[in-house]
Amino acid sequence: MKIVILSPDKDLSFVDGLKKQLGGAVSVVVKTKPQPINEIVELKDSEEKILALDPDFVGWKFSKEAIDSISNLKAICLQTTSFSYLDVVYAATKNIPVTNLRGFSAEAVAEFALMMMIGVARKLSIVIKDGYKQDFVKHQGIELKSRRVGVIGLGTIGKRFAELCQGIGMEIAYWSKSARDARFKFVELVELMKTSDVIFPAMAKNEESKEIITDAMLHALKSSAIFVSISHGIYNHDLVLELAKQGKIFGYAFEDDDENLAKYEGNVFALPSIAWATDKSRSSNRQMWADSIVAAAKGKFPNRVNLK
Repeated sequence: MKIVILSPDKDLSFVDGLKKQLGGAVSVVVKTKPQPINEIVELKDSEEKILALDPDFVGWKFSKEAIDSISNLKAICLQTTSFSYLDVVYAATKNIPVTNLRGFSAEAVAEFALMMMIGVARKLSIVIKDGYKQDFVKHQGIELKSRRVGVIGLGTIGKRFAELCQGIGMEIAYWSKSARDARFKFVELVELMKTSDVIFPAMAKNEESKEIITDAMLHALKSSAIFVSISHGIYNHDLVLELAKQGKIFGYAFEDDDENLAKYEGNVFALPSIAWATDKSRSSNRQMWADSIVAAAKGKFPNRVNLK
């Protein structure tokens, strides 16, 4: 068996330990220079192989054709929590397990979202765009204590964000399809959207989640509402931008590598996708990725996302 690791990261120090764990019966190939999948010769031979994929290597796009181009592929071990950049259902039809990493960056992302929320509350983007000029009227922010946070999805990130917001004196309400937490108030989604001062969607992107937050719900947001997002593609981003531009909500914060803070009108705080990037989450990511690769080599897939 062969493990093929694709990652542009130059710091893959976990690989030596991985080789020791796998033993001599399993070879490990590392590729750090991005190239088309169908040009990687190590993926073409008849040997059984596991692909360990960092999506930065392929620009966060991994097509069905890419899957088909790899011979004797036994599993794909992703380096991320997200798996929307490849067709996991198609992989399942070919009996190829796909695994992801869960929870490694929950603290980092929750803290980043808290920072974004505070940045919008204090109109930081407008202050920056105004060249840090002092204007007590135009730059007047709002205090967050006692305001209601509406968390949509109570997974590890949503729950940690709720805990952090509770810690600064905010009221916590949430909606989740299945998770429950007695520390916080469960509210039906339509009501949550209407009554919350801060909206924080914390759901993974999939076909089901794309149907949950409707345009009607967004139009029902309070004029004082702040929308904070680290979840992409599960609501109408352009509509929220327009609501912020027109002052129909207080502000909007989100991650997007292709955006530019200066291009937006209104209280819009656009930041690159670096929420997960901290020392501890990076270390945890590497360890969890190594563990998932070793498990896959043994035919075990505890974090499989595409059960048939």
